[in-house]
Amino acid sequence: WLKRSPHLAGQRDGGGGRRLTGGMGGKCCTDRKDATAASKDGKAPPPGPSGNRDIRKQSQAGNAYDKKPRALSIGPGSKGDDAEKFDRAFETNDLKMFVSLLSSQQPIETFEERMHPWAEDPKTVGALAGTQLAILASVAEKGNPNVKEDIRDVGGIPPLVDFLKSDQQDRIQTAVVALSFLTAECAENSISIYEAGAMPLLMKHLDSNVAGMRAAAATTLRNICMEGEEYRQKFVDLGGIKGLVGQLASSPDPTLNHADVQLEAVLNIQDLIENDDGSLIEDYARQAIKAGALEKLKKLTQSEDEEVRGSAQEVLESLEALK
Repeated sequence: WLKRSPHLAGQRDGGGGRRLTGGMGGKCCTDRKDATAASKDGKAPPPGPSGNRDIRKQSQAGNAYDKKPRALSIGPGSKGDDAEKFDRAFETNDLKMFVSLLSSQQPIETFEERMHPWAEDPKTVGALAGTQLAILASVAEKGNPNVKEDIRDVGGIPPLVDFLKSDQQDRIQTAVVALSFLTAECAENSISIYEAGAMPLLMKHLDSNVAGMRAAAATTLRNICMEGEEYRQKFVDLGGIKGLVGQLASSPDPTLNHADVQLEAVLNIQDLIENDDGSLIEDYARQAIKAGALEKLKKLTQSEDEEVRGSAQEVLESLEALK
């Protein structure tokens, strides 16, 4: 879908485009539009097997942790075997140990500063281990490019998906953040997360009261859908189009850049209703129209943000062509 990178920091690049810099940096929306236009004009090769993913990177609406890496070692404030294991894992960057600690319910002390723009701070060693995995995945391009695959290989995906079933909000929100980063431009992780049963669990958060949860859940679902028609069809069968269309009319949230959230929502819709070559999937497009996409997109064409305006106009024109 922008075929872009998760959780938007919303910074502007030198050329005036929005540089989507959450954890997965990449091309700005201006680059995406220019590349898409060139492809349609025959001046550039058509998209590869992954469709427009080579052109648009996934944006991540306010999902990044602090830009400066924070030491998460528990230290002397919290005592117990699991706290000690976490500290050792932190010192050696032991992914397997972090994964083994995900089930821990050992309480930890409250952090002095909030770790994430909207997700609750971890309250247990288990949630803290999930947070550490999310942070490592979020900086993969700058640190260890293989860390997302490594987390999967040591068994990290099933327990993180199980977090979504928890009655503890810190665990649920940690999972949503972690899964969004783990699926960014990582096909095998996206498929593994789907196979672990994440799709219906993530669907519940498309209308969350927390704006960041809505955006992160939508981004992760988008990542899964892009790996094959069977995943996209399942998403549609579960009512996903209505959920994505609903996000086109999100209210501003002080923890997020609202223009970035709006852009993410438009691009998610576009990715869902288009084939790899940019042509519309008529059934999905008509479902989007039925869910109220035209009215919401028209409002977004009046946005003060140039990229939101242009992207909304592009999708609106495509849908209106079906009428």
